[in-house]
Amino acid sequence: MSPEKKSVVAADEIDLTELMVSIIKFLNKNLVVFSVFILLGIGFSILAYAISPRVYESKMILQSDILTESYAERITESLDRLIKEGNSRVLSSRLNISEDEAEKINKIEIESVKQTTASKEKEESIFIITCEIKDKSILPELQDGIIALLRNNEFVKIRVKQRETYYTSLIAKIQEEINSLDSLKKRLFQGKPVYGKSAEMMLVEPTSIYSKIIDLNKEQINYKNALELVNSIQLVEGFTAFEKPAKPKLSIALILGFVGGVFLAFCFLGVKWGRQVIKES
Repeated sequence: MSPEKKSVVAADEIDLTELMVSIIKFLNKNLVVFSVFILLGIGFSILAYAISPRVYESKMILQSDILTESYAERITESLDRLIKEGNSRVLSSRLNISEDEAEKINKIEIESVKQTTASKEKEESIFIITCEIKDKSILPELQDGIIALLRNNEFVKIRVKQRETYYTSLIAKIQEEINSLDSLKKRLFQGKPVYGKSAEMMLVEPTSIYSKIIDLNKEQINYKNALELVNSIQLVEGFTAFEKPAKPKLSIALILGFVGGVFLAFCFLGVKWGRQVIKES
C-alpha cells in the first residue's frame, strides 16, 4: 500500500474513533435526560398496554371438495370490508349472530390449501379460517355462523343436491345387483337349475358369487360413507378459546416505549441546542 493510501486509512480510523468518543461523551453528558425520557416512554407504553382491549386469535379448519378458493376469497373480502366499515348490522345478519357479537370481531381471514385425496380421483381444499375477536366467548356462535355462510351458497347447495342424487342412485343399483346374486345363490343351494337369457343351462361357481357379493358390499359401503359426507363443508377442527391474548404484546410495547423515549430525548436535546445557538448568535 502506498504512503498516501496508508495516511487516508489512518485518517479515517482516527475520524471514526473521534466520532465514537464524541458519541460516548454526548450520552454520558445527557445520561439523565435519556434516562428520564426512556422511563417516561416505557411508562406510557405499559399504561397503553394495560388499558388496550385484549384481542384473541383462534383458527378453524374446514375441508371441502366443492367450495372453491376464489369463492372463499370473495367471502373474506366481503366480511373484511364490513368489519372495517363497522357495519355490524349486516355482518351479524350474514353470520347469524347478534350485533353486539359482530362488533367484537376484529378480523376474519380464510386461507385455502389444496390437497389430493388418497384415491387421487379428486382434489379437496383445506380452508384455515383465522379470527381475531375481543371476546372469546363468541367463538361457538361465530363458528356456526361461518360454516352456515359457506354452506348456504346457491352454487354449493346445487352441487350437494346433485351428489346426493348420484350416490343414492348408485347405492340403489348396487343393492339390486346384490339382491340378484343372493337370489342366484339360493337357487344353487336349493339345487334348482340356473338359466340365462338364452334359456340355456349356466354353470356358475358358488365361490365367484360370494366374491362378487363381497366386492359389491364393499363398494356400497364406500358410497354410503360418501353420501354421509356429501355435505359441502366438513369441520376438521373448530375454534379453540385460548386464555392468552394475541394482541397487544407486552414485549412489543416495551420496545416501542424504549425507542419512543430515545427519540423524544434526541428531539428535546435538539430543541435545547437550537435555542442555545439562537441565543449565542
